[in-house]
Parts: sequence; structure tokens; C-alpha cells
Amino acid sequence: MLILKKRNYYYFIVILGFVLLDIYLNVFIAKTSNIIFQLLLVFLFFPLLKVILKGTKLNYYKNIGIVFHPKWKKNLILGFSLGFSFWLIKYVIVYFLNGFEIVGVKNFTESLILFFFVFFAFFIGSFLNDIIVRGYIFGHLKGKINGKWIFIISIFIYALDDSWNEGFGLSNTFFSLVLGLSLTYAFYRTNSIWADTGIHWGLNVCYGIFNGMLGSTDGGIFITVDHPNPPIFLELISYIIPLLMFLFLYSFRKKLIKNKNN
Repeated sequence: MLILKKRNYYYFIVILGFVLLDIYLNVFIAKTSNIIFQLLLVFLFFPLLKVILKGTKLNYYKNIGIVFHPKWKKNLILGFSLGFSFWLIKYVIVYFLNGFEIVGVKNFTESLILFFFVFFAFFIGSFLNDIIVRGYIFGHLKGKINGKWIFIISIFIYALDDSWNEGFGLSNTFFSLVLGLSLTYAFYRTNSIWADTGIHWGLNVCYGIFNGMLGSTDGGIFITVDHPNPPIFLELISYIIPLLMFLFLYSFRKKLIKNKNN
């Protein structure tokens, strides 16, 4: 009975830590408009994470996949290239299927500034999100339940967590589940966060080039206008592309470098 109580207490602390980190990211960091204060909150995320990890007996960042193992940069670059490429393919297909029109391009200075913010801001957002919904989940469940169940749990938590950005709905949830296959598998395969964050970062940067930081048709480098009567099957592209990305990732999984330090 005592062991059961200790186990229940442990998972209570783990869940509480997850909730605190998730609210900290999606409410305090994401909703702050002052860039200086926002950066300060980002820096303070890691001491908060450290305290929570000590409270759950994991203690070290490496236990949740934040480890600079040999060739970690290769995983990050491969992931970024994969995510950016498939999302670019998605936009090209939607464009040629009359999903939207490009009506203008911002001038060089505006484009450069926007790309700078998109490039760095989306790295931070992707990295912190991946720490919470994959690193934290895998770190606390690894060795306690089968890895395949951790994989499934992490995907569903990611799909639910993504409602912070896209709202909760059947279409958005299904999209997040399909996208979560690639992100979760990259972490599962490499036992570190870098390939996962690379994919997440790459597709977000591509998204930002077309839609900016806030997801508007005039917020990106390209000024776009949504077609008033898009083909009815166009929404399927949003599911097909991430599924193909996962199949491609799985086919070339041996290119990813595993973290053997943990």
C-alpha cells in the first residue's frame, strides 16, 4: 500500500510539472507582447524546468533528450531540411490547386527582418514545445512502460496540446496526430530532441514565410489571398503531406544519429 501511495504521489508531481511547464509556455511566454520580457521568460524556463526535474528525480536535462551527443547538429540540420522541404511542397501543391494566390512580396528589408524573427522565434517555440510534449513525457515514462505506449501517449498529448495554437476541433486534432508521427518518431529513434526539433522548426519556418508569426495572409514575406472556392479535396493535402513526411523519415531512419550517452 505504501509503495502504491508513493507511486501515485510521484505521478501527481510529474503531471503537475507538465501542467506548469505547459501553461508557462503557452500562456506566459506565448501571450507576452513585450519582446524583452518574453526573452526573459524564455531564459527563466530552464531554471523552472531544472527545479521540476529535480522534484521528479530525473535531475538532468540529458534525461529528457537535451544532450549534445556526437553529430547532434547533423540531426538538427536533417530534421530542419525535412520539415521545411515537405511544408514547401505542401504550399506549392496548394498553390497550383488554386488554394491561394500570391499577390505581392514584401521589400527586401522587411523580408529580411521578418525572416530573422521567424527563423529564431520558431526555433525557440519548437524547442520548448518539444521539451514538454516529447522530452518530458519520454523521460518520465521510459523504463516504466513499453516504449510503443510512450510513443502513442506522446502523440495524443501533442495533439491535445496543439489546441493552444489551432483551437480544438476534429480536423485540427487529426492533423496534429498525423504530424505527431514524424516529430515523435524522430525523438523515439534518436533518444534526443534535435531531429524532432529540427523537423518542427523547419516546417514552422516555411509556414512563417507564407503566414508570418501570427498566421495571417499578409503576415509573411509573400502576401497571399485565399481562393474563395478552393477544391473540396484540398484539405486532404494537410493530412497527406505530413503522412508522406513520416513515411520518408521512416525510410531514411538510418541517417539519424542515435544518442548513446543515456
